[in-house]
Amino acid sequence: MKYTFLSLLIFMTGFCSYCQTDSTTISGRTGAFDPRSDSVVERLVGMALNNPRIGTLENVAIQYEYEYKRGKTAWLNNLQVAGNLNELSLKQGSSSDPLQQSTQFPRYNIGVIVPMGLFINNGKQNKANYYRYQSLLESLEVEKQKIRREVILKYEDYNLQKQLLALQQVAIQDAKILLKKHEEDFENGKITLEQYTTTGRTYNTEQVKEVNILSDIRVIEAELEELIGMKITVALDVIKAQLGYSN
Repeated sequence: MKYTFLSLLIFMTGFCSYCQTDSTTISGRTGAFDPRSDSVVERLVGMALNNPRIGTLENVAIQYEYEYKRGKTAWLNNLQVAGNLNELSLKQGSSSDPLQQSTQFPRYNIGVIVPMGLFINNGKQNKANYYRYQSLLESLEVEKQKIRREVILKYEDYNLQKQLLALQQVAIQDAKILLKKHEEDFENGKITLEQYTTTGRTYNTEQVKEVNILSDIRVIEAELEELIGMKITVALDVIKAQLGYSN
C-alpha cells in the first residue's frame, strides 16, 4: 500500500509538470502579437530596402560596373592599322628579266599607329572608373543605413504616439465623467459657475491633445508609407501573417 501511494504521487507530479510545460508551449505559440518586437522592426526595414531610392542607386552601380569593365579593353579602339602597296615594285617584279625588275623595296608595308598617351591615360581612366564605382557602392551602403535608421526611429515614434493616444483617450473619458458630474452639481447649486467652466475647459483641452496626437500619427504613417511602400497597417498585417499569428 505504501509503495502504491508513492508511485501514484510520482505519477501525478510528472503529469502536472507535463501539463504546465505543454500549457506554456501552447501559450507561447498563440501569444499576443507584439508590434514592438525586434522581428517586426527588422521586417519593416527589409520592406524599406526595396525602396525605389535603393533600386535607383543599385542600377547606377551596375552601370558604373559595366563602364569600369568595358574600360579595361576600350584601349583597343585607339589602335589604328594602316598599310600600302608599292605599285611600281609589283609591276616590275612580274618580269622575268632581272634588268627590268624593280629594286625598290618593300613592295608593301603595314603599320600600327599607337597614340603616345594611350597606356598612361587609359590606366588613369580605368582607375577613375573603378573609384567612381566603389564610391557609388559606398553611397549605396550609406543610403541603406540611413533608411534603416529612419524606419527604426519613425516606427518607434509611431508606437509611442499610439501609446500616448490610448492614455489620452482614458484622460478624455475621465474628464468627460467629471464634467458630467460637475454639470449635475452646478444644476443643484453645489458648485459655482467658475468651477463648472474650469471643468469644461479641462475637457476641451484633453480633446485638443487627442486631435494633435492623431495628427502626429497620420504624419508618421505617411512617412513610413513612403519608406516601406505600403500602409503601415497593411505592412503589420503582412508581418503578422509571416510570423504565424492569426488575426
